[in-house]
Parts: sequence; C-alpha cells; structure tokens
Amino acid sequence: MHQRAARIFLLLLALLLLTLPSAQAQEDSDGDGVNDSDDAYPDNPDAWSDSDGDGYADQPNTNISDDCPNTYGLSKRYMYGCKDMDRDWVPDLLDDDIDGDGITNNLELAASNALMQYDIFDIDSFPPDSDFDTIPDVLDDDDDNDGWTDEVELERGSDPFDEYDTPFNMYGGNSGWFFVVGEGFTTEHQESGIELSASWVLSALSSELIIPIGLVPLYIAIWVFRHRNFVRFDAELESIDTLEDLKVLEERINEYLRRRRIHTYHGLILRNVVEGLEDRLDSEWSENYSRDSDSEE
Repeated sequence: MHQRAARIFLLLLALLLLTLPSAQAQEDSDGDGVNDSDDAYPDNPDAWSDSDGDGYADQPNTNISDDCPNTYGLSKRYMYGCKDMDRDWVPDLLDDDIDGDGITNNLELAASNALMQYDIFDIDSFPPDSDFDTIPDVLDDDDDNDGWTDEVELERGSDPFDEYDTPFNMYGGNSGWFFVVGEGFTTEHQESGIELSASWVLSALSSELIIPIGLVPLYIAIWVFRHRNFVRFDAELESIDTLEDLKVLEERINEYLRRRRIHTYHGLILRNVVEGLEDRLDSEWSENYSRDSDSEE
C-alpha cells in the first residue's frame, strides 16, 4: 500500500516538473552566462557585477562602466563611480574644489602656513575670505572688494575690511575724484585715472613727497622768470635793424643761456630767429652796398 502511494507521488511530481518552463531560461534573462539571481544587471548582456555597489558596472567599455570599480563613488561627470565628496558630480581626482567650500584646493594650500594648515577634504576648514570673492584674505590684494587695494587703504587710514570705508569718504562725504581721459570725472576707483582728493594731498604732505610738493612754487617762479626773459629777447629781436646790434643782442642771449636765465629750448628758438635775421640783414647790406657802388660809378 505504501509502495503504491509512493509511486503515485513520484509520477505526479514528474508530471509537474514537465509542465514548468526551463529553469535555465528563468535564471539568465540576458544570456550573459550569469544567473539572474547573481546578476546585478539581469537585462544587460554586457554587465553583470558591481563590486563596490555604487550602481556602476565592473565590466569595462559599457555606458555604465565604473572608472573606480573598487571604490564606492557617485561621480558622473568626466568619470563614473569615483569618489565625489561635495556631490557636484565631478570626481575628487579632477575637482579643483574637492570639499566644495568655494575656495579652490590650490588657494587653500597657498593660504596655509606653519601655524595653520587648511584641509582640502574638510568643508569646515577654509581660510578667511572677508569679501566672499573666493580669494583668501591672505592672498587678496583687496579684502573688502571696494576697488582700493589693502596697501593703499592702510596707507591712507581707511579700513581695508570695510567696503563702505574708502579714502574718498573717510573724512565724511565724498572728498575726491578720479579723472579718466575720454571719460571725465568719477568717484569710482580707476587704476588708470588721475586722482584728485583730500586723502591724496594729506597723504603726500605726510610722506617723502612733501619735499617735491614744497618746491612746486619755486619751480613755477623759475619758469615764469625764464619765460619773461625769453619774451623780452624775442621782442628785442623784432626791433633789430643792424648786424652790429644783432651781434650785441646775440652775446646777451648766450650769456643768459649759460647762466640758465632762459630755458635751453628757449635758447634754440632764439638762435633760429637770430640766424634768420642775420641772413636777412646781411642780404640787405649786400644789396645796399651794391646799389651804392653802382651810383658812384
């Protein structure tokens, strides 16, 4: 009785197995030779494993291949599946700001010193940047980004960390301008402009520039004195009508030139006038002499 029941059970089991689809067809849907249960990509015949579990395949030369197959990573720009600390999709290997703190790796390292080392892998480790222009203060020529360099602001007495405090308003209100050729006057800082301000004057008076500035009136007086001598000689030359008088005046001009009572360029101008006048008077004398000789004959 028991043997008969066992035979019937085996017969039914055999019939059941014959009605099931092929096991092989169920286990390898994409035909890549890896069972679906072991295949990370059961519908992709070119990929079947993901060792680091980041969603990118270990197999090369596919559109989902992992460029860093042994390291978990989510980068998807330039390289797939590599470490991307700041989640900007650029792998740390190619990212110029690995921690995403807004300051590049090179500038963080350049701002470091023996007492303070900034970590390019730590978003909370970054050098001070007062004006948020991504250039650390220690490397920034203009920490408050107001257009005035820190060096000039420190020299003039304004705050290099306050964008609203500049050499033009440090005395209350606006006290200066820049003149730019072709554009005119402006209160905005202009590297190529000529500065006219109370700040510049006071700074000059308190520095080594005070000596040449103090000599300006003397330079003006000397220029006026020499110019007057030139004008006087020029007027006298217009009234000269004989070679003898011209020779006397020429000697006076040479004497003034030697004693620097007229400018060198004034002397050159007067010399040209003397030579021209000398040629004219000599020509007139020759004509008069020839005329007199003819009349005597």
